[in-house]
Amino acid sequence: MPTRSSSRVRLFYRLRGLDYLSEPVNKQLKMSFSNFKAVTEEDKYVCKLPADVERVAKEELRETASMREQTLQQMRDWIRKNPRIVSCRMDAPFLLRFLRFKKFSVPMAQEALERYLLLRNTYSYAFENLDALDPTVNDLISAGYCFASPKRDHLGRRVVIYLPGKFDPYKYTNADMCRIHGVVYETLMEDEVNQIKGYVHFADGKGVGFPYLTLFTPREAVRIVKNGE
Repeated sequence: MPTRSSSRVRLFYRLRGLDYLSEPVNKQLKMSFSNFKAVTEEDKYVCKLPADVERVAKEELRETASMREQTLQQMRDWIRKNPRIVSCRMDAPFLLRFLRFKKFSVPMAQEALERYLLLRNTYSYAFENLDALDPTVNDLISAGYCFASPKRDHLGRRVVIYLPGKFDPYKYTNADMCRIHGVVYETLMEDEVNQIKGYVHFADGKGVGFPYLTLFTPREAVRIVKNGE
């Protein structure tokens, strides 16, 4: 059974904010990028990966010290010059999420980052107050709706377990569902080993019925799946 999350995680999500302009930008913003705000400072990456994880990163993701340095700089330059991005984290661990996800293909990592920011902007109501100690979020965590196993699988992947029957569609909203997933995955993605090794998902559909289908409209479901990869 998942345990109560620490106040450190709670504070972390109150400090991290990201904004994305989904509407056409105005001429002033197109002409000047001075409005961009870095949510976190650019830092010099220091590799603290275990030797076996570093080997997997090199063999499967093409990750090397020179590749990291080069692509991180490219991502930061692109973010600062992108008129659609108002604010974004610029620290290495955050940007490496997307670079590792796309095996250090910068164009594909840029697209993934834009989709991530667009999803958070479009459904900002569901990504605000990602607080593990929020009463609703904590209730869902304590009930075991969605949580990470304390043990990894035989390949070192983090195991994420879903028990959707624990989610009461008459008591909770789709925003509550998004927030619990946000807390779980934003926390897990801060771990570099998870970024490299990946995840295994296990779901038990016991107790799931028709009311669950009404939580999201078809359009919302498609957008979440498309941009939430």
